Amino acid sequence: MPQEGPSADRLDSWKEIAAYVGRDVRTVIRWEQRGGLPVYRIPVGQRQAVYAFRHEIDEWMAGGTPGSMDLGAALEVAATRPDWNRAESFAASPAAAEVSTRDLRPPLRLVLGLAAACVAAVLLTAFVFIMLRTFTPPDIALDNETQITGDGAIKRGLVTDGSMLYFSELREGRVLLSKVPIEGGPVREIPTPFIQAEPMDVSHDGQRLLILAGEGEEHERTLWILNTDGKNPRRVGDLLCHAAAWSPDTRRIAYALGSSLYEISTDNAGGARIVHTFAGIPLLIRWSLDGKRLFVVIRNSSTWNAAIWQIVLNGDDGSFVGSLAPASLVSRDYNALAILDSNDDAFVGTGKTIWILRRKRWPWQSGFLFAQLSISLRGHDSFATDLASRRLFVTREAHASDELDRFDRTSHEFRPFLPGISARDVDFSRDGRRIVYFREPDNTLWVSQADGTAGRQMATPGIVSIELPRWSPDGERIAFMGKLVDAPYRIFVVSANGGPLTEASHGTDNQGAPTWSMDGQRLVYGRVQCQEEKTCRLQQIDLNTGEQTMISGSEGLSTARWSPDGHFIAALRADRHEVWLRDLRSATWRKLADGANGNDLTWSPDSRTVYASRPNGDRPEVIRISVHNGKVEPVVDLSDFSKLSGRIDTWFAVTPDDSILFLRVVSGHDIFAYHYAEK
Repeated sequence: MPQEGPSADRLDSWKEIAAYVGRDVRTVIRWEQRGGLPVYRIPVGQRQAVYAFRHEIDEWMAGGTPGSMDLGAALEVAATRPDWNRAESFAASPAAAEVSTRDLRPPLRLVLGLAAACVAAVLLTAFVFIMLRTFTPPDIALDNETQITGDGAIKRGLVTDGSMLYFSELREGRVLLSKVPIEGGPVREIPTPFIQAEPMDVSHDGQRLLILAGEGEEHERTLWILNTDGKNPRRVGDLLCHAAAWSPDTRRIAYALGSSLYEISTDNAGGARIVHTFAGIPLLIRWSLDGKRLFVVIRNSSTWNAAIWQIVLNGDDGSFVGSLAPASLVSRDYNALAILDSNDDAFVGTGKTIWILRRKRWPWQSGFLFAQLSISLRGHDSFATDLASRRLFVTREAHASDELDRFDRTSHEFRPFLPGISARDVDFSRDGRRIVYFREPDNTLWVSQADGTAGRQMATPGIVSIELPRWSPDGERIAFMGKLVDAPYRIFVVSANGGPLTEASHGTDNQGAPTWSMDGQRLVYGRVQCQEEKTCRLQQIDLNTGEQTMISGSEGLSTARWSPDGHFIAALRADRHEVWLRDLRSATWRKLADGANGNDLTWSPDSRTVYASRPNGDRPEVIRISVHNGKVEPVVDLSDFSKLSGRIDTWFAVTPDDSILFLRVVSGHDIFAYHYAEK
């Protein structure tokens, strides 16, 4: 018959206790000393024996009342151990400290001691519960999904004042400021004088918007304040930035320019003040609800992952005190952040995963707690929260596919190119017989005949992202932008017949699209993220040595393209929408044209003209620029094309028969709402 009673419930050594909870002896001793694990001592011999009760350990492990041994159970256990002095047995716990010093006969003293023990146990239980709640990451549930919009247009930015959602939509070559009620309804355009307008924040009273305004692919843009109906736009000083946020009282603005974070008063009094300069690029800025802290998402230029920093401010003047990068956060590709309560808890997004960031509550605690939500929202782009209704608003990718379209300059018609193949960044060999491209969604490199037949995948081990492959002049090699995990974009070269990859040069910079010299011995490129890092310049790579050198006079330039005849290098000055040309024979630069607000260039096969694009504005088009005299000629009017579903990508290419290829990204976003509650 199984043993019953206190003896069956009892564990009589550290070893038995450790085995019961599945830990080693040192751990359970530490739990008893620091965490109140209910263990009792028997002072017999040189080393005190210990015992514990299974049911009390179960309660302690579950976060319930650890409890102490009641008098009846203690006496019954004592009767089974004649070598145990009953008075001393209670001295191990505060519940019986008074009883252990005297004979057990005075009942009143014993009852008072036990009552004190019960009170202490209750207080200890409450303390343990609070500590467990403090140290345990929150379990947040998202439910009641509601679709707010259904137009499928590409959306940027998302802010709310609790009654209206504000965002921008890409339509017909413009980025339009838009709004929709938080309960859903038709999307309404907010008229503005800007080609591109993206909301950064909304005032707490719902009367004003803080927006970034631009004209093309420039990274740093002008900052404006306007009414929520689009009226009375006012520029904030003469500053440029790529991210901004209002303090809760709207008296101050935090903004990011390059790798630095600044703060300025809304009325521009006193000028801007630098808060902190980072090693990476600030992407997102959010204020705490009390206006005393800033949360900033910082992208590492080398790995392209991001970290979340907290900036602590001091007093009404917002003077900088210190910064803290939460050590508990793994560097990931964070792209969305929204504060969800007054404790600075926040939703953090990584494109498909949502995390909860929680600031620890006690003065002696540093850093943050971080927990992943079970829900997956693939393709989400930005967050906004309404604290009053406890709802999270998310822009999510509604659908996604790419389509290559070819503009026939004879018939003036757009026709699909390579239908059924999700090809991007197509490049033709010099003889026009083959193409190279990368395919989505698996991001693989392919070579095929010019019509897409006889396709062959190229081995690119370890490469997680591929962009802009380019044929060598002799058709024997392919150079492309490639990214390894936690590494910057680098240029790799591979034989067109397959074989090992070779990194083209030494260094750690983010390298952009390569183009070849006529002899196939050198490559030229501009840097990725150079506007943000203020490192725009062109580099030349010697493929024989792997050495790279700066091209003289190219400061501020990017998107380099070597002409087929080898005599020129064309480049973009994206922040000014300018096309520049270097004559390699005379080693001189000259501005070729203005108004190119795209981010791509391509040469005609005869090297007499450079093609550029103006995808942004009331009349999107592709232009052709004469190398001889800089004359600009419209080639393709993209107005009708831009009205099709999806958007025109900034990439384009000229085919051997002088047609032009475009990529139409048939994708978009809709806004969804979720109720959030802590379990």
